[in-house]
Amino acid sequence: MNTETRPRPYGVAPPHFRLPDTSVLGPVHLLVSNLARSLEYYQRVIGLRAEQIGDDRAVLTAHGDTRPLVMLRTRPGVTRARRGAFGLYHFAILLPDRPALGRFAAHLAAQNIRVSMADHLVSEALYLSDPDELGIEVYADRPRDTWQYRDGELAMTTDHLDINDVIAASHGATWNGSPTNTTRS
Repeated sequence: MNTETRPRPYGVAPPHFRLPDTSVLGPVHLLVSNLARSLEYYQRVIGLRAEQIGDDRAVLTAHGDTRPLVMLRTRPGVTRARRGAFGLYHFAILLPDRPALGRFAAHLAAQNIRVSMADHLVSEALYLSDPDELGIEVYADRPRDTWQYRDGELAMTTDHLDINDVIAASHGATWNGSPTNTTRS
């Protein structure tokens, strides 16, 4: 198999088909069945911080940041979702680096929270579900200069994640919530 270090012109979409590098996604809006329960989960488990809380909504951010990442909303009659009922497999939270992912993984392990995980070659990811069965991916990208290309296409896969190696990248530091520069993707 031919492994290259950069894409060939035919393997990458022309520039006019690409979003500008400065493009960012806004917050994900989730309809939840129990706002208090979801707030507790997103703060305790995911490590987000409640920036604003109202009777039927909350805005969650990373610690040290005011940019909304997740907006929770509830209303009478909302029930938990059946997995995939809305066509949403999961939304993703991008941590700034591998040590942050290692701290997060150790935090989940300490709380006995079961997760799925994968090595995608370009990133390492943990997958979990919130109290309403909405899927969440928390991941960290590998440095882009380490990404591999095969026949002009970015090489990606879903392989076993060496979770012990990811946790070791934290160097024993404690998870103190989603750090500044955590984003949505």
